[in-house]
Amino acid sequence: MSHHEASNTSGKPKGGAVSKRGRKVTLTGLLINLLLGFLKISIGWVFGAKALVADGMHSFLDLFSDAAVLAAIHWSSRPEDETHHYGHHKFSSLAQFFIGWLILFLAVALVIAAFFHDSHLLPASNLSGVTVVVALISLVVKEGLFWWTRNVARQTHSDLLMANAWHHRTDSVSSFAVALTLCAVWIGGAEWRILDDIVSAVLGSYLAVEAGKIIWKSSADLLDAAPRKEIIDDLREHILTIPGAIAYHDFRVRKTGDYYEVNLHLQIKPELTVLQGHEIASEVKNSLQAAHPEVFSVLVHIEPATGRHLVERGISGGDDHTSSR
Repeated sequence: MSHHEASNTSGKPKGGAVSKRGRKVTLTGLLINLLLGFLKISIGWVFGAKALVADGMHSFLDLFSDAAVLAAIHWSSRPEDETHHYGHHKFSSLAQFFIGWLILFLAVALVIAAFFHDSHLLPASNLSGVTVVVALISLVVKEGLFWWTRNVARQTHSDLLMANAWHHRTDSVSSFAVALTLCAVWIGGAEWRILDDIVSAVLGSYLAVEAGKIIWKSSADLLDAAPRKEIIDDLREHILTIPGAIAYHDFRVRKTGDYYEVNLHLQIKPELTVLQGHEIASEVKNSLQAAHPEVFSVLVHIEPATGRHLVERGISGGDDHTSSR
């Protein structure tokens, strides 16, 4: 029996284009958050709209999320070294965990603010349509940034970027509540301040649920939980299609950042040489990585296809299939 590890030959994670696109959308978001923060705080200060000032502070908080994403992209793309034998992909999951808690904190703050609202945040006098326009600009820009980041995250299969997309959504939600309330108070008077509380409570609760999903998913990755069954089954399909691959067992998959690592025991004919077994294992690896670029490493343990392995522990290409551990 022998082991055959099939991973990136360069020792570096695949996905340079992914990192490049991730940096581009995140750097753009960072600059937008910086500009929006200054704009909302300055306009809110001049016209006495303290809710807009608070929304501007929220935009500045988004800078922490963007910085965490950029740091994670940098560190997770580093190759293996003497202190990190399996690479640095977990930095991505750690950043997702941080962003999830940051979103949860902001969402809970929105809900609490709805129940303990300062009536002086939105004075009916001295308000101007300029404040409404600024809040609407923030809403449109941040919602656009959410959809852009979300699109890049889906195309690159990046949970890290998806988490940051939802953080952009928290800012657009905040801007929506501020814009709606400022508009109502500006047109209808101070009695319409209640809209701020209602919108903040509802949307804050929605964001808290989404934050919980991010925290749960990133925690599962950090604890090496198995991916969803459909992902595992999809990866399995590329094993027994290789000539010479008779059966397999102990098929394991774990997610490290935005990548997957696959381990399996592969059965081949006992009379084959080590070199032939190595070639079959390489073909299995190449098949997996060609169909799934997100698979970074494949570790194949070669075994002889004996009856004990085939019947008791394995999945074979025959008619009688048994479950694999």
